[in-house]
Order: sequence, then C-alpha cells, then structure tokens
Amino acid sequence: MSEFLPEVLVVEILARLSMKDLSRFRCVCKTWRDLINHRGFAERYREISQVRFVSFYHKGLYLLDVVGKNVVIKNPHKLDFPLDEAIIDESTCVLHCHGTLCVAVKNHTLTVWNPYSKQFKTIPNPGIYRDSNILGFGYDPVSQDYKLVTFIDELVSSTAHVFEFRTGSWREGVPVPYPDWHYRERVGTFLDQYIYWIAYRSSVDRFILCFNLSTYEYRKLALPVYNQVVTCSWLGVTSQKLCVIEYVPWEKEFWVSVMEKTGSWNKIISLSVSDFIDVLDDKYDYQVEFVSFTKNNDVVVTFTGYYDGVEREVREREKKKMLLFKTGDSTFEQVRLCNSLVGFRFLTEYVETPVIIDRIFI
Repeated sequence: MSEFLPEVLVVEILARLSMKDLSRFRCVCKTWRDLINHRGFAERYREISQVRFVSFYHKGLYLLDVVGKNVVIKNPHKLDFPLDEAIIDESTCVLHCHGTLCVAVKNHTLTVWNPYSKQFKTIPNPGIYRDSNILGFGYDPVSQDYKLVTFIDELVSSTAHVFEFRTGSWREGVPVPYPDWHYRERVGTFLDQYIYWIAYRSSVDRFILCFNLSTYEYRKLALPVYNQVVTCSWLGVTSQKLCVIEYVPWEKEFWVSVMEKTGSWNKIISLSVSDFIDVLDDKYDYQVEFVSFTKNNDVVVTFTGYYDGVEREVREREKKKMLLFKTGDSTFEQVRLCNSLVGFRFLTEYVETPVIIDRIFI
C-alpha cells in the first residue's frame, strides 16, 4: 500500500466509503483489514460521517438522513430489528454509542444491537425495572469497556446499576440519596466517559446529574441560571461539548448553551418560533418536540402543531414539521418526507462505525 499511497491518504479515502464498501474492502488484504478494524480509523470515520436519526414509525424503527443535499426524504430506511416487532411501541427508547444501539422495549427487555454487523445481545434484567427507569449507554476509556447504566429506586435511595460487557454482569454504584428525583428524559447523553441527565426535585431545584462510567460515582452540575424555570430541556453534544437546549412554551422561544471546560455556560443560539413563521402554518399551535445537532453544528428541530378548530377532519388537526437551522448563515430549510411526518417519533442520533465491537456481543 505504501508503495503507491501514504497510509494517511488511504485512511482519508476509505473513511469516505459506505459501510457496505468497507465490508468488501476488508477482504482486499490483511493490511486493509487491520486498518479498517483499528479504533483510530473508526474514530476518523465517525468524525466524517453525517448524523442520522433513529425514529419510531408504524411499529418499526427507521433511519432518517435529514442533512443530505436533498431535503426530501423519499424512502426512509427501515432497520431490520432482530426481535419480534410486536414488542416495539410508543414506550420504546433507543440509546446510541459508537454505531451500536441499545433498545429498551415494552416488556422491559434491553437489547444491544449493531444494525450493520447484525449482531445483537439481550441484557439480563438487573431487578425491579419500570419504563420510567433512566438509562445510559457509553464507553469507558479507562477499562476499555462498553457499559449500560440504570437506576433502581429503593425506599430511601436510588442506586446506580452498571452492566459491564467485559464481565457480563451488573455492578452496584454509589446510591443517590434522593429517590424522589425526576428526570427530563429517560435516555442519558454520553460524552467522553460520562453520562448526563437533566434532573429535578421541584421547579426551582433543577440540575444535571453526571455519572462517571469509570468510578461509578455521580455529581450534580448547575444548569444555566436562566434555565431554572424552563420546563422543556434537552441535552446534546456539539463540537465535543455538552450542550443544553431549552424551550419556553409560553414564550415560544428556545436557545442553546454549551458548557465550557470551566463549568460555565455560554449561550450560542437564541431563536423564536416566530423566526419559523414562513414555513409554519400560523393556524396551528406549534410546540417543539425534538431538537438535536448535526456534525456541522446545524440544528434539527421537529415541531408538532395542533389545530383546535372543528371544521377540519381529525387527521388534519395535527401537523408535524422538521426544520434544519443552518448556524453558518442563520437560515432555515424544511425537511420533507415523501408523504407525511405524522406518526414519526424521533428517538436518537445515529452515526455509523465500521468497528465490529466483539466485546459487546460475546
């Protein structure tokens, strides 16, 4: 290989190929196989790959690409879920880490699944389990192991339970002293070796719960000061920084802030629903349903609009719109599905990875 092209150039070329092509090129020679299977190559591949979104639709899971050149989604890709689709419903939640999904379905089963390698594994239930239990899925660089996290509520505390794929067993972490904590979203946000959830005990006691996948300890992080009365918030990652996306329904405004290394917050985006008025029907009362980032730090926003009038048919009283806000020039594009977005529920971001994570599926 080095006789014709330097390895760094080969990496850049291969990192721009599809997963299907990479599967073929693994067979070209041992050098290419080792290169494609290397963790460094996987990290570069994820840096280049676009963010797509796993969505629930028609009792199945679909993969949507909303940031391509064509903003009309003609054929959403249905994922071949390895278990009976009858267990997928509105309560299904999906977590993502390095191209592998963790799917929690209605019978309290946790299934870890790589859509491209077709590998999957059912995780044993750690004990008392409800649809309200928060979940986290991430990679611990210290032990070089992937881990699942859930909290099991007890009488006077709530204890973290961590599933280690290396040992194939659950371990208890440090108890959280307040079992009455509630969480904005069931699914945690993974960044570096930490998993984050927005938690609260009251409208004025709101914070971010940060769980360390290496030490199994937790700590509380302050939200932005202007966040304390916000009822709709999401956590995300942009430019490898934790961000919080906030929406004030009665003011129809939302903004995005990123956490700096010092722990302080820096507001980077502030928008009003009125900014979208040229693409939203003003006869509908639109609320923000889902917000996320693309690799270019553009913002994907899904609105659901409700119409209270009686002159429309029932199926016409709800609309769903998806918009792409381009932060570079502060412009909007509407993302359209071939028929309608009604019925789609966006679950999580997804970025492909060429690494077959054998440790997870032992």
